[in-house]
Amino acid sequence: MRFFTYQCAVLVATAALHASPVGNTAAPKIIQIGFFTSCDSWVDFRAGYEGDFVADGKMKQSNQGQGRVDNYEQWTNSGTLTFNLLDRIDLVGVFGSSHTEADWRFEDAVAGTVTRIKVETETNFLWAFEGRAIVYEGCNTSIGLGGRYTSCNFQPNRLSSNGSIVSPEGSQFEWREWQINMDLSYSVHFFTPYIGCKYSHAETLLSHFATPISSSLTGSNSFKNRVPVGMYVGCAISNGHYFMFNLEGRVIDEEAVTVSAEFRF
Repeated sequence: MRFFTYQCAVLVATAALHASPVGNTAAPKIIQIGFFTSCDSWVDFRAGYEGDFVADGKMKQSNQGQGRVDNYEQWTNSGTLTFNLLDRIDLVGVFGSSHTEADWRFEDAVAGTVTRIKVETETNFLWAFEGRAIVYEGCNTSIGLGGRYTSCNFQPNRLSSNGSIVSPEGSQFEWREWQINMDLSYSVHFFTPYIGCKYSHAETLLSHFATPISSSLTGSNSFKNRVPVGMYVGCAISNGHYFMFNLEGRVIDEEAVTVSAEFRF
């Protein structure tokens, strides 16, 4: 078991050095005692912080464009509010702010030229809804299922075409993602490491740009994730009283790390 815990810690560190967060599916049962609720309570509430940092969302152009998105970075800081039922089911609301940068290339087949586009956005409001449930528990081991939907309408504040600055006024940058996941966790002392896989669909819609941003030579383009299936690994730390800290890394479909902390009312 010590070896398994060590391997989880190594994988999380690797992901941090190398997408939506998943979280520890064992979270519904980790904090047993809150500030105002006991371990016998059927329902309770938790609040916390979630920081999600995506080094590369691994997107590709679709519809108006073609080819990979060279880089897709996203930084998100959010607050979370969780409703818990029977220490088995969590319903989570996420509300925060997010910032994105993306760059890609497109080819003008007629002129035979390649144009590089880079877009940066302002820090805009992001919201998400998540559900997770423990479906099996025994011998300190839990198997869980979860799902999440995330949305943000970004406002571009910087646009460049082949290095030349272009006004992004009037442009739109919409991002949506949904995912489902399954994972396995094991509790040992203060630590609850977990490992799992997820299936996700991420989509970005760009429109009304004043300069061509795709091979259709229009001011529109769209992205979607190149690989829908990914892996994640993480570990929660808690003594079961009041607070919990969680660190998570995600690979294959994205390169990302999430840091979160919660307290139980």
